[in-house]
Amino acid sequence: MNSARAGSGIYRLDNWPAVRDVWQADIARVGTAVARLRIAQRLTVGFLDPVEDALYLTAGLRMIGLPATFHLGRELVPAAPPAGFYAWVEHKGHVVSTSLPVREEYIEVHRSEEG
Repeated sequence: MNSARAGSGIYRLDNWPAVRDVWQADIARVGTAVARLRIAQRLTVGFLDPVEDALYLTAGLRMIGLPATFHLGRELVPAAPPAGFYAWVEHKGHVVSTSLPVREEYIEVHRSEEG
C-alpha cells in the first residue's frame, strides 16, 4: 500500500496482485475472508480511509485466490459541495466491503480490471 502511494499522495497501481488459485466461494465465505483481512489490517496498519481500505481488501482477496475489483465513485447528490468520493470492493458483482448503498449514492468513475 505504501509503495503504491507516490510522494504527493496519489496512488499508482501498475499491476494488481494476480489471483492465484481461484476457489469457489459463496458470498458468506467471501464475507468471512473480508472480516479476517480487516482484522489483519487493524493489527498491522490500523484503521484506513475508505480508499486505502478498498485497496487493501482488493489486494488481499486476490492474494488468497478470490477475484475482486476495486471501485471508486463520486457522490451523485452531495449534501454540500464539492461532491465526495468513496471506494468499495466487489466480488462477482456483489459489494463486499461496505453495507452503504454505493450503487445508489455514487456514480462509478473507476474500476480495476477483473482479477
